[in-house]
Amino acid sequence: MSSTVASLLCLGLCLGQKIPSAEGELFRPSIRAVPSSVVPWGAEVSFSCQGPQRSKSFQLWEDENFLLQINTTRGEAAFPFSVKGANAIGHYRCRYWQGPRWSEFSAPLRLLVTGFFSKPSLLVRPGILVAAGETVTFTCQIFLASGISKLTFFLLKAGVPDPLQFQSTEEKVANFTLPSVKAEDAGNYSCIYLVEGRRRASDPSEVLKLEVTDEKDTDPQREDEKNTHPQKKDLRAAMAVTVTCFFIFSLLCALFCRCPIPHKSSHGDTPRSPSDNTGVSQSVSLPTEKIIYEDISKGRQIETQASESEDPHGVTYSQLNTAALSEGQRVPTSTAPEPCIYSTVALH
Repeated sequence: MSSTVASLLCLGLCLGQKIPSAEGELFRPSIRAVPSSVVPWGAEVSFSCQGPQRSKSFQLWEDENFLLQINTTRGEAAFPFSVKGANAIGHYRCRYWQGPRWSEFSAPLRLLVTGFFSKPSLLVRPGILVAAGETVTFTCQIFLASGISKLTFFLLKAGVPDPLQFQSTEEKVANFTLPSVKAEDAGNYSCIYLVEGRRRASDPSEVLKLEVTDEKDTDPQREDEKNTHPQKKDLRAAMAVTVTCFFIFSLLCALFCRCPIPHKSSHGDTPRSPSDNTGVSQSVSLPTEKIIYEDISKGRQIETQASESEDPHGVTYSQLNTAALSEGQRVPTSTAPEPCIYSTVALH
């Protein structure tokens, strides 16, 4: 009995090695959207399903709903589709018929239809110009009112039919990292978001063009300048402005000091009239002692102090005709000259 069981087990193992399984003969098909799986509302899109050359028919499904079937032996089928109805938004799969059975379904392809919400903002660190080998981080952020429970962000690249990365979060921001970028990572990037439960996407963000240089900068000086903290850069700029202002101020002070300053005449503030330099000069005999002048034009008194050589008990009083002094020198006229100086002398 035991020998019979052992013989049957050996026969089963041998048959299992020689006869391939039916499911292993049909590989899984692939599906893609042309021109892209991210399209605006009302656009035309084509789903391409690829299988083996011996396949005879292809089917397109949306979630659990059958949509179209194409009979062909070329190994690939294209399903034209118009993104207009509400049923256009969803996950699409395809399969092919070969022999007596259908293959398994392809991986689901999510069709994202944009244009239903305001566009997000997209930032990139450390910048749009990076060296090969650096790590680049894209930040996609929205500014919406509260009440939205969950969002899904997608990072897009022009020329690539499907999103590069996606991230579901309850926050209003998502970070996408590209480690050790290469030259082929250069291109135009944008992002969109999808509100969970509504199956509709926003408008794309503004496009950021990422440029990747061939080699990483190995110059230590340039590397230090690149990694300099922004506050240090601002401090350097402020110091440069301060030095420039000080230089300009010093130059203005030097120019001001070199300019001549007008001085007042030692003979008083009243300028001399042109008649003082012409005509017959008139001399007025004044003592040589110290004289205190006051404003004669206003008729004020002129006080004189006797010199030490005179008699200390003698006082001299003088009265001047202010009209004659203010008139200055005049050409004699036919009128009789009036007295110019009246003096009264009192002796004690």
